[in-house]
Amino acid sequence: MNGPAYDWLWQQSGRKIVSAVITPGPRSLPEGLYDQAPRVIATLDNGEDVELFSFYAHERSFSAELFVGLTVDEARRLKFAPAHRLDLRGSTGFRG
Repeated sequence: MNGPAYDWLWQQSGRKIVSAVITPGPRSLPEGLYDQAPRVIATLDNGEDVELFSFYAHERSFSAELFVGLTVDEARRLKFAPAHRLDLRGSTGFRG
């Protein structure tokens, strides 16, 4: 990636988030088979909306308030933070 698209991404990465919403997750099966995963959408200090990431609601948990005050880069790193991982061991039968 280069040129204007790269410049735009670079400029957005340091912007502060003033509000965020998390879209609803998929409905239960079979109705929700083709529904999108929940997405985190942030409003930046310049008024622009950006999608931070999508996630699997059965694996991760977030609240919209968590993102307020962070930069775009800081917020995107939360997707993989261990603190937001749900414990899946009980639901899969894994006893490791």
